[in-house]
Amino acid sequence: MKYTGYLIFELGKTCNLGKLHAACPNLHPDRFSRIVSDQTVPDSLMVELAAEAYQVHGFRGRIGWHYYNEPLMAEARMWRLMDAIDARVPARYTLWTNGTKWPKKPENLRRFEELHVTDYGVPDQPVDREAWRKAVSCVQFQSWRLDDRVTVDPQDSLYPCRRMFTEFIVDYYGNVHLCCYDWRGLGSPGNIHRDSLADLVKRWQAIRDSISGSMMTPDAPEVCRQCAMRCGITRFVPEVAEDAARYARTLA
Repeated sequence: MKYTGYLIFELGKTCNLGKLHAACPNLHPDRFSRIVSDQTVPDSLMVELAAEAYQVHGFRGRIGWHYYNEPLMAEARMWRLMDAIDARVPARYTLWTNGTKWPKKPENLRRFEELHVTDYGVPDQPVDREAWRKAVSCVQFQSWRLDDRVTVDPQDSLYPCRRMFTEFIVDYYGNVHLCCYDWRGLGSPGNIHRDSLADLVKRWQAIRDSISGSMMTPDAPEVCRQCAMRCGITRFVPEVAEDAARYARTLA
């Protein structure tokens, strides 16, 4: 995991803008239809996974609390988990939020090394950018219209993708996802309730190597070979991205 920018834990399933965005997977009926969805991830297991990632698997990036949820809807849990993880390892944190929910403890926002507010331009739920700037100096804003990942046509190709260097995602039910574009979990290497983190990391890294070289290998997951959302290496965590880029050049 040392080449991965983010370790993402999804704190809840809900997003306050979910019903407004038909193009978002948040409420899509296929979101959990093909993967495990019978047991949520308890705080204790999340803390253990975070500590193991840093201490055993070489993770050097930041922990985030988003996936297809709004993390500030689980604010109390988020602070509680950060306290528990900090007691185990010197962790780093990032917050991605839609910016429409104001935290009850805004002073705690300074605990984030990086803070992103994605403004979706909802007229009746505006983002108060000035308030966010006053609360935390590192905030960055993005104006975004949701892409068509729910309905996009597949494009069968072996053209490479390096998105997996960005994030290792554990969803609300413990399923590991290849990236945010595999929101159905079609290429999932497993679930943390059934598999050890060591096994999940091993499978996940093998998949990453199969899609990240000069071309995808023939055994790359079908969901990756048909994806129309291929990415390069993002630089959200620059020191990790630089090492990831060097590693990617060694792949066939």
